[in-house]
Amino acid sequence: MQKGPKELKNEVLARGLCTVCGMCVGLCPYLKEMGENVAFVAECSQNEGRCYQVCPRTKIDLPRLRTLFAHASHQDPLLGAHSSVLMSRSKMQSLRKKGQYGATVTALLLHALNTGRIDSALLTRWPLEGDPVLARPYLARTPDEIRQGAGSKYTACPSLKLLNTPMESLERLAVVGRPCQITALRKRMLIEDPSFANEKIVLAIGLFCMWSLSYRKLSTYLKVHLKGKRVQKMDIPKGRFLVTSGSQRMEFPHDHIRSFSREACLRCFDFTAELADISVGSTEWKTAWNTLIIRSETGRELVDEASKEGWIETRPFPEEKMQILRDASRAKKLKVIELLQDDEERTGIRSYLQIEDTEKERLRHG
Repeated sequence: MQKGPKELKNEVLARGLCTVCGMCVGLCPYLKEMGENVAFVAECSQNEGRCYQVCPRTKIDLPRLRTLFAHASHQDPLLGAHSSVLMSRSKMQSLRKKGQYGATVTALLLHALNTGRIDSALLTRWPLEGDPVLARPYLARTPDEIRQGAGSKYTACPSLKLLNTPMESLERLAVVGRPCQITALRKRMLIEDPSFANEKIVLAIGLFCMWSLSYRKLSTYLKVHLKGKRVQKMDIPKGRFLVTSGSQRMEFPHDHIRSFSREACLRCFDFTAELADISVGSTEWKTAWNTLIIRSETGRELVDEASKEGWIETRPFPEEKMQILRDASRAKKLKVIELLQDDEERTGIRSYLQIEDTEKERLRHG
């Protein structure tokens, strides 16, 4: 028997494990987005439900997901399946100025839109009104709209909820998301459901993510400094937290800002979005460039074409720097395994993540 809303409420929402990916919102009239949270606004009588099946904090069949979506030859326990790891950046200074580090994601999406590989992209952007720190999801259909989504937001945004709205006018959609969102997307794509046109999702770009911040805590903290101005960009270079608003660039204590991390993020096993076609993050040591992990043939073709057409430039990832990336992933994965094991012993509820002891050993020594 499949589980449903009751189990989603008890095993995920009530325990503070919701990642606010948005995938369940719209599947059920009783599930609503409430700021940075998802909650049942009334009791649902269904015994089974897609809401439980798609959640990235319910049981994940990693072997199956890896088989279906992670085809790359190099099966790496720390970084996930991939064919190559590169440094990359947009060749356009204007994009790099607005985007994050090398603005690789924005450049790739613009190239994909320009060539017809995609006709839209699911993104997030800073709001034009309301809370200046509460990022909002939207479907970008034009180059200008794609540029509006440039830059990391560092708060959880339920962007996947838009996939549960009518998309008749779209045929080739790119989805950009955090690792938890890519997992939820892949779980959704496995469900036979005529209301969900998964064949229209032609590209998944994952963002490296150690943690997302509570927008309420962050907004309250920044409010006195922003003085009503809009946030234009956030950045977390090593050991610093920077916010650009108008012509002003403000720096805040990194450790204090990190204390605003959402509890659910502490139990996320996936740092580099291992089920995406390509994954993009910082290098931690060269701020003008991104780390780019190519995982699928779709990702490879996109990167090769964008490089050839002059949208991005790439370099081999330095071997001596690879250990920084691998150590970061190892530390997160092992910590999560420990936390989830403690949770199981304390609550009696089986963890969403079930991996073999052999994989745990590979993580320790891989």
